[in-house]
Amino acid sequence: MKCFLLLSCFLVSTVLFAQPKTTFMPENNLHLQDGMFDNGMTEETFNAVIDEVENYYKPIISGHGADLIIERNWKDATVNAYASQSGSTYTIAMFGGLARRPEVTPDGFAMVVCHEMGHHLGGFPFVSSWAAAEGTSDYFAMHACAKALWAHSENTTEQIDSVARELCDTNLDPNQDRALCYREMNAGYSLANLLGALGGTKVSFSTPDKSIVKRTYSSHPKAQCRLDTYVAGTLCGLKWDDAVIPQTEVESSKYVCTNKSVDGYDIQARPRCWFKPSK
Repeated sequence: MKCFLLLSCFLVSTVLFAQPKTTFMPENNLHLQDGMFDNGMTEETFNAVIDEVENYYKPIISGHGADLIIERNWKDATVNAYASQSGSTYTIAMFGGLARRPEVTPDGFAMVVCHEMGHHLGGFPFVSSWAAAEGTSDYFAMHACAKALWAHSENTTEQIDSVARELCDTNLDPNQDRALCYREMNAGYSLANLLGALGGTKVSFSTPDKSIVKRTYSSHPKAQCRLDTYVAGTLCGLKWDDAVIPQTEVESSKYVCTNKSVDGYDIQARPRCWFKPSK
């Protein structure tokens, strides 16, 4: 009986405190291609990118009453990343297989770490009791995380897609950093190309997905829709508050651009290809 009670307590605590992990990409077999490409990523760069994100967010997560752990699996060929929570421990797992993909740049890899951070801190809409939805985390990566990490960096005017450049030049306020915008666009394009490669599709800044979902889609949107989300997060002029994890749509609308139009298109707002605002 005592053993049964202990087992029952263990099962209850597991349900209450250990929630399913969330992954950056759908499960895939891209690990079979590990070692076939050389994108220049080294273990040193892998760790340096993670260090930058960890150093910024560790005290923020501490402020939310939790501890951050980032697992660094450089030798693991898995092409994915995930976030999980157990009690007050927030975990992110990063893998060398993803970092070594030919589509992934160091900045693109940083945005995967940011995406996983978004599952912990991005808030509404959620995919579980604690985890922000995939689209929420994509938006967070650009709108909150990239700007926090790179706002004070010496962002140079990189080579960039002409449409992406125009999007930055025409949609930002005069006081916003265009070089930072270009950097975010390039990072988002890196990830969207990887997601497109997984699904056998092409993505483009000039062909946004203007479909409208009937209800918010919490799982992995299609690659083009995710690129559109990266673009929107990059261009949104609202300021994110690191001290807040928005719990409702009303609360999140203070920090995230949201299109309330039934059928209109707002390039700065959470794309309607995955997000449905309430009426």
